[in-house]
Amino acid sequence: METSTVTPHTNPTKPRNFLDRLMDNPVITKELKGRMRGRQGFIIIGAYIALISFFIVLIYVFLALDGSISNGDPSFLQTVGKVIFSTVILLELLMLGFIGPALTAGAISAERERKTIDLLRTSLLSARALVFGKLSSAVIFLLLLIFTAIPIQSLAFFLGGVGMTEMIISTLMLVITAIFFCTLGLFFSSFSQRTLIATVLSYASILISFIVFLLCLFFVAVLEGAISNYASQFLENTVSIITWFLFSTNPFFAATMSEAILINDQSIFMTTNNIMGTSSIPLPSPWIIYLVFYTILTLLMIRLSIYFVSRPDR
Repeated sequence: METSTVTPHTNPTKPRNFLDRLMDNPVITKELKGRMRGRQGFIIIGAYIALISFFIVLIYVFLALDGSISNGDPSFLQTVGKVIFSTVILLELLMLGFIGPALTAGAISAERERKTIDLLRTSLLSARALVFGKLSSAVIFLLLLIFTAIPIQSLAFFLGGVGMTEMIISTLMLVITAIFFCTLGLFFSSFSQRTLIATVLSYASILISFIVFLLCLFFVAVLEGAISNYASQFLENTVSIITWFLFSTNPFFAATMSEAILINDQSIFMTTNNIMGTSSIPLPSPWIIYLVFYTILTLLMIRLSIYFVSRPDR
């Protein structure tokens, strides 16, 4: 009599977490290893931390020579803490705008220059996996830059004036900014034949956006008096809402005004103050508009990048 033995299944399939699925992408592994094994990654991190530290040291030296720190006034020390924290955040936003597009402007166009884009298309790697692989490796590196600056930001906690709310909001803005700028460079790289063209288009779009912002500031300054004297209440409210949403897409305005609203109104989400100064209607805090706007824009550019990569070159 034969007996059959049933071997129990001892290795059940475990649910894979996000990190496991992310590292299964060979593009991410290749890009991260190539970036962190070379000198470039460490040079960027070192220069990034050194530049932020340099400006913080300048603030300390200026206040020390002025004799203001030695007074020990708690309210003044809190102001110094806010200045240090705001300086670090604004510097990070500025440098992310320079570093982000540089990391991804050659992600796809460099493959075209090396004549390897067709090999990638014929492999088992899909256009979506290629785009997310290139983007994720650059975003991970920028997140490393953001988190390496946290010890410098923490100096503000020793002086006071900065709470956990400001830390969370600023970190969210920095993360979304990092993802957006990386996506911007990847978007132009997805249809450009040369890396130089993609790089120029990326930085030109950033420069144009700041020029438009300055023109809007001038336009609002000219229009404010005319609206308050001759326009109806409905027109005032409409212009105020449009202007508020438009200005909130600028990272420096969003960061500065969100901090001012948090201090003056003691509010995180809403305010009745606006750039026109003519309406008391409630408006969302600029950091909310900033996060929503750039999240939508980032998702749109990722979708277009996948389309351009999957489309055959003509």
